[in-house]
Amino acid sequence: MTAYLVIDTSTRYGAAAVWRDGLSRSVSWRSRNNHTAELMPAVRWLTEAEGIAPDALDGVVVSVGPGGFSALRTGIGVAKGLAVAWSLPVAGVSTLEASAYPYRLAAERICAVLPAGRGVVAWAVYGMDDGSWSALTEEQVSPIAEFAATQSGGTLFCGESAADVEEALRERMGADAWFVVESAPLARLSGAAELGAAMLASGEAGSATAIAPRYLRSPRITPPGAPKPVSGG
Repeated sequence: MTAYLVIDTSTRYGAAAVWRDGLSRSVSWRSRNNHTAELMPAVRWLTEAEGIAPDALDGVVVSVGPGGFSALRTGIGVAKGLAVAWSLPVAGVSTLEASAYPYRLAAERICAVLPAGRGVVAWAVYGMDDGSWSALTEEQVSPIAEFAATQSGGTLFCGESAADVEEALRERMGADAWFVVESAPLARLSGAAELGAAMLASGEAGSATAIAPRYLRSPRITPPGAPKPVSGG
């Protein structure tokens, strides 16, 4: 039986799991901007609780975003480091796609929504196209009002920010908008695991050097101010 280590630190919620044709054991937490201190103890606990040695793993799966800048770097950095240290292949999975995938049989259109700042969301729509799972839109970032204006009825909305957009969508579509409100990222983690496991099994995954965070917009960086003059003594 194949076994994969799965890591997701895309947002304020972090999660990790050992996947053995299903989530064998998982752990999740809400981070206070400290995924760096929380992730490795979680990985250590998982492998010890499962009684699985690194050489018994078949690969590493990591969510690559969109998400928080430092949060993504933490998860991807740990996944790449472990993959190199343990000589394992690594699969990078879209966090939006991972959020939508568990609900692929629930509706024709599944829109995953993630936080991207105050009043702004990252989103994409997925569904079955000629029997194959695929993205129906590009991943993008929009203010909530603009996002709601682009959506159509008969869509299932899911993901960490589904509750944030519900009011705007209800005003526009009423009962023709369906929602899955999640309190923890375990469904997203399961989606990442299934997608990543398929990539690893088919040989689509590659080396750690090919994995990079997926940002949909540039970080907000305040430029340094002009140096203050130094008064003479």
